Amino acid sequence: MNPILEIGKQWFYRYYPSAFVSAYIRALYLKKYVRTIAFSKVLDAGCGSGLFTLFLAERFPQARFTGYDLSEEHIRESQEEASRKGLKNVSFCVEDLVSLHEREKYDFVFSIDCLEHIPGNQQVITNLVNALEPGGVLYLAIPCEKIHRYLFPSRYFETYTCWASKEHIGDQYTREELVALLRSLGVEILHARYAFGFWGKLAWELDMLTDGKTGLKRLLLPFLFCIGALDPLFSNTSGPYGVVVIGRKPLRAKTAARGACGISPC
Repeated sequence: MNPILEIGKQWFYRYYPSAFVSAYIRALYLKKYVRTIAFSKVLDAGCGSGLFTLFLAERFPQARFTGYDLSEEHIRESQEEASRKGLKNVSFCVEDLVSLHEREKYDFVFSIDCLEHIPGNQQVITNLVNALEPGGVLYLAIPCEKIHRYLFPSRYFETYTCWASKEHIGDQYTREELVALLRSLGVEILHARYAFGFWGKLAWELDMLTDGKTGLKRLLLPFLFCIGALDPLFSNTSGPYGVVVIGRKPLRAKTAARGACGISPC
């Protein structure tokens, strides 16, 4: 590989967990807000292959990170990557978030693009609130496909739409709905905004449109990263694809006992 390209690649992965445009934009939002809170015990709820868990664990060696996922394959991949990176402050475990019983164990819990895969995910949200220590922070990022509109004709994204219709079987929420649900669990809302608005969708859609066109994608990626970086800087209210809500469990809050629909914790 060209030495300049290799240096550029190393620099990029030092600051971002993935060269996938969608993951890059999610990392921008996570970086934007994670620097505003203090934490030492962190749970990545629905960690997948550990992308964001490992990303934070490298940058905050003083904190302890745990990743839960239902997929044994994802957990194995996460463990292997943590070992390869030599990270000692992170662990991964197969866990069903629907039946999570932990109480007041973490001071920061985050879940990125996981809840939409889980039917009855209000129970999961309740469990995550219960897993927070008083004063702990919850970060939720989830698609909001009910109000999403593509920039380019939707027929160009039929492959993705077909996949999402089979995979995204959990409840999704508008910003107002997710805020109301968290408040019903006693959570104080710190930030609530839409993500993947015009700039994020433009970068993401162009990335999908160039799938299979390796040369063109390589030429476009720097441009896509630049326009994707604009997404957290602007209000995203016109047909956005995602929503991000951050809340804090009050210091004297009662343990969440019921959800918006009378859901009781396990």
